[in-house]
Amino acid sequence: MRRSLITFFILGVSTPIFSQVDSTRTIEMDNIIIQGNRIDIPFRETSRNIGVMTDIEIKDLPAQSIPEILSYIPGVDIRQRGPVGIQADIGIRGGTFEQTLVLLNGLKLTDPQTGHHSLNIPLNFTNLTRVEVLKGPGARIYGQNAFSGAVNFITEVPDDRFAGIRLYGGQHKLFGGTLDLALPSKNFKQYISFSHDASDGYRHNTDFKINNVFYQAETEISGGQLEILGGWTGRKFGANGFYANPDYSEQYEEVQTSIISLDYVKNIGNFTIKPRVYWRHNNDNYFFVRDNPEVYENDHTTNVGAFEFHSNWRNKLGQTGMGLELRRESIQGDWVRGGNPSKSNLDGFYRNSFGVFLEHQFKYGKLDFTPGVFVSHYSDFGWNAFPGIDIGFLARPDLRIYTNLGKSYRIPAFYDMYYQSPVEEGNPDLKPEKALTYEIGARYIKQPLSIELNWFYQDAHDLIDWVGLPLTDSTYLWKAANISNIKRNGIEIASQINMERLVDKKMFLKSVFLSYNFIHSDLTSSAEISRYILENLRHQFILGVNTRIISDLYLDFKARMNEREGQSSYWVFDTRLYWEKAKGPYIYIEATNFTNTQYYEVMTPMPGRWFRAGIMYRLGF
Repeated sequence: MRRSLITFFILGVSTPIFSQVDSTRTIEMDNIIIQGNRIDIPFRETSRNIGVMTDIEIKDLPAQSIPEILSYIPGVDIRQRGPVGIQADIGIRGGTFEQTLVLLNGLKLTDPQTGHHSLNIPLNFTNLTRVEVLKGPGARIYGQNAFSGAVNFITEVPDDRFAGIRLYGGQHKLFGGTLDLALPSKNFKQYISFSHDASDGYRHNTDFKINNVFYQAETEISGGQLEILGGWTGRKFGANGFYANPDYSEQYEEVQTSIISLDYVKNIGNFTIKPRVYWRHNNDNYFFVRDNPEVYENDHTTNVGAFEFHSNWRNKLGQTGMGLELRRESIQGDWVRGGNPSKSNLDGFYRNSFGVFLEHQFKYGKLDFTPGVFVSHYSDFGWNAFPGIDIGFLARPDLRIYTNLGKSYRIPAFYDMYYQSPVEEGNPDLKPEKALTYEIGARYIKQPLSIELNWFYQDAHDLIDWVGLPLTDSTYLWKAANISNIKRNGIEIASQINMERLVDKKMFLKSVFLSYNFIHSDLTSSAEISRYILENLRHQFILGVNTRIISDLYLDFKARMNEREGQSSYWVFDTRLYWEKAKGPYIYIEATNFTNTQYYEVMTPMPGRWFRAGIMYRLGF
């Protein structure tokens, strides 16, 4: 199967391949500026492997949640424990969910309790302008936890006044809706969004309710731009087999996450300053037995407060980016064990951190290089430095060859260090994870075709995992430890072409997207049984085809093949049939996993075939 898959991919790259393009607008990658907090670089000039998905592409996907959207981006591993974004983990290039940094407009959404909460984002996908996925170490740019990569969700306040509505429904009593309001005025722009999603679940105790509120505003103050962002998400869901042995089918969880930030951006000659202050609050209430909470309950609250100051200086030698951050993370918790309430053993922990950034982009003719370093101090782990460098060469106007090298670092979560349960034991003596990663690649962009090919190598040490020690024939005591070193390398090939530009706008076949990722890992471990370290995707294949059926009727088709280390491969096919005009409603029906493939993610059986239908409409006023 692997040989035929590789042959199919080579044939695909050798033939014209098509990109995902909207019927009324085309995606100009030259116009996209990658947001790095300090140095902003056009996509074409980046010397990193960065995946970008725009709102134009997102709109036509057979997806109803952010995790579903991410599953179509090459090199991204989404492991859902339930549908429609209830609870999902994200990994990049073989890394675990703890090793991927999640950001919202550059704001860090890490949770000090556990990375399982990283994707508790108060967004609906209608709020997204685009998603940027940085593959490889991002510590030089964003600091710790960008160990194997980072995903940045970008939102913008619309310039046009409108009211937008989205309604959808489907099997398993699935229902959802979104109301968007954009209210720009001369000096003050506002955007607010409300959404609700609910279902009775596709199997016992997998029902859910998700509510989101999102607000963003911009106004001018003292010659600069003040940006206000706030959001809240509430999630209630049956967690059948999500975290424990699948036999424990009565688990239940409620999560609430709030975010608020103030950003100020001002240009002073060749300088740009960007101070930011933000706060993130997360409450997680977990019941082992849904209808009998007193058996076993965890109730934990985390708070993260931070101040950041970023600056950019454009000078004769290029761009200089400088910044600093101050951050405090804390956790409080209570629990019930056998009807006896008490303080959790995670209660009362906190850490403070301080970091400074410095990077500069030099340009000499067709050659550019960007060295930089992030130096940080953690109250519980001391000083560390994360240097890195990106080098690019413009071989011709449409071809960039690049390489980069970076050191990365991951602080253990409070859960890793201190959590205790009858079957889990944290380790307060854990050391941070460390890695050195380098990459070489080439990117060709010339409308209507783009191709990117790259290879990476990662040497990681002191990786944290949970070691299984048998208690009975079917249960284990899981203990956190620095048990593993990994030498990991991989390749990624992605190609796309816009057939409408190549041939004709009335072409039946609008676009095709094709990618293949391969990762090989050499593991040195002191444990025979571990939870997370070696469950990465070994092979990943993604195919996307968009066609015009007749007039304003279109079909979007997606195919994904995943094969994990030591597991069998599986294919998932999704499709959406939609009707769209430049002005008017957007109407669709879709089917996810329409071949009814049976597969598991993190012990959890995933949904089979699921039909859904919906409508979106935007009215200007």
